[in-house]
Amino acid sequence: MDHISKLPLTLLPEVPDLRFEDILIDAHTVSLTLASTSLPVACPVCGHTTAHLHSHYRRSVADLPWSGHRVRLLLGVRKFRCSKAGCPRRIFTERLPSLVEPYARKTARLHEVLKLMGFALSGEAGARLIQRLGMVASPTTLLRYVRDAATAAHPTPEVIGVDDFALLRGRRYGTIIVDLERHRLIELLPDRSAGTLSAWLREHPAVRIITRDRSTEYERGIKEGAPTAVEILDRWHLLKNLREAAERVLEHNHEVIPPVRLPSIAERGPYSTMSTPPCRARPRKGLPESPSVASGSPTTKR
Repeated sequence: MDHISKLPLTLLPEVPDLRFEDILIDAHTVSLTLASTSLPVACPVCGHTTAHLHSHYRRSVADLPWSGHRVRLLLGVRKFRCSKAGCPRRIFTERLPSLVEPYARKTARLHEVLKLMGFALSGEAGARLIQRLGMVASPTTLLRYVRDAATAAHPTPEVIGVDDFALLRGRRYGTIIVDLERHRLIELLPDRSAGTLSAWLREHPAVRIITRDRSTEYERGIKEGAPTAVEILDRWHLLKNLREAAERVLEHNHEVIPPVRLPSIAERGPYSTMSTPPCRARPRKGLPESPSVASGSPTTKR
């Protein structure tokens, strides 16, 4: 039994003043009984330290699995009385931030693993994999961890690109905003309306250059939210405008353009790779665009 009592000491979270008391192992679960022994304890509201014990209770949280077995930590948590006059928190529960957050049902390190799994595999695939590894979380929980993940602080963007993307192709679209200087995603807006875009731009007044497509909704949203920003047509639509303009010129002047004569086989030579006349490319059907897309390009402010 002595080796069993020493086993958890090497596998438990590295938390100071955490005493191991008991272990229970069955076919599927490993239950560890732990207790905090740190004194004095700081009040989470005023920061005043105290050792005046009020009561204690048992808290159950899930931890990282051991060899495919689920691990449950039974924490003996204490409550203390705050002795500082004027503090609104008269009784408080001790905090163990390096082990588990207040009201959480999973340890901090298990939460971090589940969050990484959600980023890597999303909801359904991640939930199926962690079940095989001895962890439990629903697809909705994994997606919530991804949404709630704190993002690193970045400088305020000044040059952004705005475009739409399909949430449900042909029916529902959103707006993607990208920082073009740092080549990273900034925001996903729930629709592609002018009001949503203008509200986002008003919250980010440092934006000075915006690239967009030919949507009049985006044009109106930029004028309302960032009237001093310079609007630039993005590269794809710039080339599309050039192609359409060239096609219109050729269509209106096809009578004056002499027919192009293809060289014969003898003129091409034996090493020519052009064995057959070039085929005319079939026109492709364009993806559905915003219902208010204009035929012209946006006016560039100078």
